[in-house]
Amino acid sequence: MVENLNEVKSATLAFLGRIWEENYLKNRNNIRRTPGVKNLFDRFKNLPSIVVGAGPSLDRNIKYMQYASGKAVIIACDTALKILKQNGVKPDIVINLDPQSNVVNFFEEIDTREITLVAPTIAYPPLREAWKGHFFFYNKNAPDIPLLAGIAHEHRELGLLTPGGSVLSVAFDLAFKMGADPIAFIGQDLSYSADNAYASGGHYTGYKSEQIFDIGGDNIVEAADLFGRKLKTQKSMFVTNEWFKWAFERWNGDKKRTIYNCSEAGILTSCEQSTLSDFVSSYCRKKLNVAWTIKKACK
Repeated sequence: MVENLNEVKSATLAFLGRIWEENYLKNRNNIRRTPGVKNLFDRFKNLPSIVVGAGPSLDRNIKYMQYASGKAVIIACDTALKILKQNGVKPDIVINLDPQSNVVNFFEEIDTREITLVAPTIAYPPLREAWKGHFFFYNKNAPDIPLLAGIAHEHRELGLLTPGGSVLSVAFDLAFKMGADPIAFIGQDLSYSADNAYASGGHYTGYKSEQIFDIGGDNIVEAADLFGRKLKTQKSMFVTNEWFKWAFERWNGDKKRTIYNCSEAGILTSCEQSTLSDFVSSYCRKKLNVAWTIKKACK
């Protein structure tokens, strides 16, 4: 675990370090006049939340999301936004982590006026002006990376979210800090099936698993899935899976939450397993005014 984590961190720093610094310097003025994610903390205590990834398993159960809409706080990773919208579901919050310019492709032809974006201080700068809905900045919680630690110290008022190797870890951290309970995952494969690498309808539609497996180097490892089978995955996603194990044990000590993996596939085995239909019928029963709560948090 430690060896893989260090490898992932080193590769990320080498590839993105300069982009982080350049993006932050361009974002500074916007950061000063934009609310921080801390404003959302504890706003949704004891309310159900669904964290949506773009793994291939999403194709199986996205049909049940229409019954959760308006009855749970729906937090989507940016790559899942188009998929949800194409299936008639509007997420309440979208999470961004990737600082590169290609993230704008995730939001093409999407009306964002009624959706909230939560993005890091090192996000791709044009995002802030292009996004029409509510917007919150967060600091990446990375005390071992001097650049990010320095930015977080300068903007302590914004609040921290923890990147555990994936945008999905940031989304879970937000759900947890907002006080959500229970929390469900869907599209959270953290691995690849023999066919498609991502769910249908998103920016990566048609991208095959074998295209990832064919990439050179030692980036591909194996992990056991829910049924004990060995699946291939990238080291970054393997690290994310290990991070979730740590988070579930560490964070749930004093603030016990009920956490379900409703993906019905993949390698996330360290929490309770359920179907999304059962989660929705059990917990998504009351109408929630999420938009009003978020609007209050902007003030």
